[in-house]
Amino acid sequence: MNILSWFPFAKREAPAPLGTPGTGPMTGCSLSRLDALTRPFAQGPFYRLRPPFSYEAAAMSLELAEMTYSLDMEPWTQAGWGDASILIDDSLHSGVAHPENGERLKSFVNNFRLLRAKADLKEWNPLSQMKSALRQREKSDTVKAVCMMHPMEGGRYLLAIGFMGTGSRFYDWFSNFRFTTEEGFHRGFYQLCQSFEENAESIQFPETAQALGLEKLTLGQVLLEMRSLSSRFRLWMAGHSQGGAVMQVFAHRLMNDWGVLAQNMVGYGFASPTVATGKLVYDPASYPLYHILNTDDVVPALGALVHLGLCLDYPSNDAMRALVYDPIEDEEDRAAMRLLRPFRDGMRDTPSAMLHMTALLECLAEEKGEDGLRELMNRWWAFAAVDRVLMQAGGRAMDLFERVRGMLQQGYAAMTGQLMKDAELSALREEIRPWVQTLSTRRLVSALTLYALPPHRLAFRGEKNADGAYAYIVKNGLKELRPFIWVKPERGLPVREYARWTDAESWPEPIPACCRARRGVRIKPERRGKLRLAARQTR
Repeated sequence: MNILSWFPFAKREAPAPLGTPGTGPMTGCSLSRLDALTRPFAQGPFYRLRPPFSYEAAAMSLELAEMTYSLDMEPWTQAGWGDASILIDDSLHSGVAHPENGERLKSFVNNFRLLRAKADLKEWNPLSQMKSALRQREKSDTVKAVCMMHPMEGGRYLLAIGFMGTGSRFYDWFSNFRFTTEEGFHRGFYQLCQSFEENAESIQFPETAQALGLEKLTLGQVLLEMRSLSSRFRLWMAGHSQGGAVMQVFAHRLMNDWGVLAQNMVGYGFASPTVATGKLVYDPASYPLYHILNTDDVVPALGALVHLGLCLDYPSNDAMRALVYDPIEDEEDRAAMRLLRPFRDGMRDTPSAMLHMTALLECLAEEKGEDGLRELMNRWWAFAAVDRVLMQAGGRAMDLFERVRGMLQQGYAAMTGQLMKDAELSALREEIRPWVQTLSTRRLVSALTLYALPPHRLAFRGEKNADGAYAYIVKNGLKELRPFIWVKPERGLPVREYARWTDAESWPEPIPACCRARRGVRIKPERRGKLRLAARQTR
């Protein structure tokens, strides 16, 4: 039994040849098959009602998440999507519509707006970069999203919102490192969501309004109508990395502040970070969201403490790594990665990652000094000259290091309710010191990047045009996904609770608290009945 067995629908259709109009450029799935995203809720793992999971929904969501990076909207307009608005920071590009009957003027306007939006994503102007970077010192507002509408039968509409992950501009990363909390959420992700919501009345759907006989129709009006089961609108969201994080916070805001019904929405995240501390969320697993996660990818373990929704782990394997990870030809890089493997494996969650990164920075400061830290910052971020000027405007690299360390320590205290222990930091520094002494800063950063980047990719871009890790998982690995949710034990931080199958014909049983420590150990047949009873009692 696998994740697809919980929601058995029609047999998966063969994908269309790549490049077929109206189909996804990565998967060949039809971009106009909306039934996979609007089916009634069904009972899923852990006995909660939720949107049915399917290959078609995952494939379309993968395409939506990738489109937010490329802004290649032609396949979507060919599939009947229109009323598109592209939000980049505080710039809104509205009115990208379906050019019916070859309307040249509309096509020209579409192309012009898309070119402007793509230019905003790159932000080559040094003065604009400086202005945007300085603005991030107060609050994160670099949210990037695409909204669009598609008509359905019976005068109903599907609203799609794709949230883009961290972009290529260096200040897009600032929000990821706001580790302190706001309203029980990672502050950076929460502020990005707020920035998006502030545009709810500016994002308009003129074609849909005309079809419904309305003077105007805004995103805010659509969301308010979704408080009713008779709503004419359904919401579908998708996002990769930071985009998956913003999607989770937005789902929480919709359900708890806007009053949107869970039955009117569904979302798919890829490489989604954790976003909530769990303090202000009654049941993280109750959100109508799915998160597809690669076990080699460290990003899904970072951010805050819990995901909102149902998580689906893909157990990485050598076959996938050989196909979609970068080949490591440099023997010194391979040796450095072997050396740093314990460091990478030690970052199991956000608090442990904060401890490891703080210890690494402190060790680098002690062993490499000012020059080593400067080389670390320059090489890690690959800043252009103007970015180095910005970085150094506040003083030496050591000053920047102190600020980053302060952010990590504050975030740790906000997440765990306690300060970093000096003894733990000291032990980690001594464990790390031989690596820092042995490796150059360049080699150390290169090894950490090779660990982090290939497992995190949604897809390759540019000339290579091949699957990244998450595209591979959607196309080849959905049957191997392992569901888990976050639960809070009586003491300590939230922990993962994986679904377990007891036999081939039974529904999956959650692992009861009494045997979580034995996760991964085969349960003897004579013990299954007792564990089933214990699982039901915990519910």
